Amino acid sequence: DTIADMTEALATFFRYTISKVENLVSVEEELQNCETYFHIQRYRFADRLELHISCDPADREAIYRCRLPKLTIQPVIENAIYHGLEPRKGKGKVIINGTVTDNRLLINIIDNGQGMDEEERVRLNQKIEGGLSADSKKGSGIALVNTNQRIRLCFGKEYGIYVYSTYGMGTNVQIHLPRITDRKYLKEIEYEE
Repeated sequence: DTIADMTEALATFFRYTISKVENLVSVEEELQNCETYFHIQRYRFADRLELHISCDPADREAIYRCRLPKLTIQPVIENAIYHGLEPRKGKGKVIINGTVTDNRLLINIIDNGQGMDEEERVRLNQKIEGGLSADSKKGSGIALVNTNQRIRLCFGKEYGIYVYSTYGMGTNVQIHLPRITDRKYLKEIEYEE
């Protein structure tokens, strides 16, 4: 039963990753993929990991209908597990919190992992802001840099990722996006440039 469940979760995750040629997906679809990814990780970490998805119930429908580039949230969760929660002793938690304003969608991915000191946080944010370079190494923030670049290619430089962190307490990765509910808006941006 365990092998069948794991296989089904992997198949669902891979199907999402390689299907849907369109660039934008709904927040609801992205969160479902994150839950599938987390389900797979729990086979590795057992009860050491928890995932909580929260948003104001009054805004839930509006948030879930918003669109974002596919695989925007999942790489941040993967990063949180690998860099923050895996080295930590005890139970690890990831909280995904979404909020909307009239024209923005803000997603916070918060973990209670080991966090990072101020110097490391500044260096990571500079790397995210600056993009990939020839000396970028696997495991050194590439997922966040890549995600930030894809957001900016779609929506412009006023959107993207910023990292807040305190050593020993955890990390909060904020994703700033425009509040979009259909693909028409993206086409308008492409034609303007």
